[in-house]
Amino acid sequence: MANRPPARERLDGYRALVSRAVPLADILADTAGMHLEVTGPGEPEIICSLPVTCPADNRELIRRHIEIPTDLIGMLDAAARRDVERRREIERLRQALEAKGGKPAKDYAAECAMKCAEPAFMRFLIERHDLPHPATDKTAATRVRSVLAIASPGQLNTDPAAAAGWREMVKEFEMWRNRG
Repeated sequence: MANRPPARERLDGYRALVSRAVPLADILADTAGMHLEVTGPGEPEIICSLPVTCPADNRELIRRHIEIPTDLIGMLDAAARRDVERRREIERLRQALEAKGGKPAKDYAAECAMKCAEPAFMRFLIERHDLPHPATDKTAATRVRSVLAIASPGQLNTDPAAAAGWREMVKEFEMWRNRG
């Protein structure tokens, strides 16, 4: 689909739509089929009539039109919370390994080179760390070295303080990007 909004926007829209939907007040049945009723400002109102020929699974999906999306959104939210917790735990373990003198779990120099080539990271450096515009991957790398007070990207893999500074910069970038 062309011009489809980002997933986060769509999920927020679905969440708002489901929260505003009026729950069923009653389900009526007669020889014509099943009728779903909501309570309106006045008398209860039938919002949907399903003929007896409507397949049972379709009837059940329509009957549970609020419950199912609410449940699915809750599952997505729970999975996102678990993902954040796992990422924090992985980062905590990575830092503990490095603090004990272990080899960095990541090649931070390579990660830095890749980030410095990303347009979003360049915009972050322009906005947050005074990188002159227009930016290039070389000027971005120079600004990172300057901010972290390192002579070369290789220090990100050998100097625990430099690695910690890089991790903080990446966290700051991720927070900046998630806000925008």
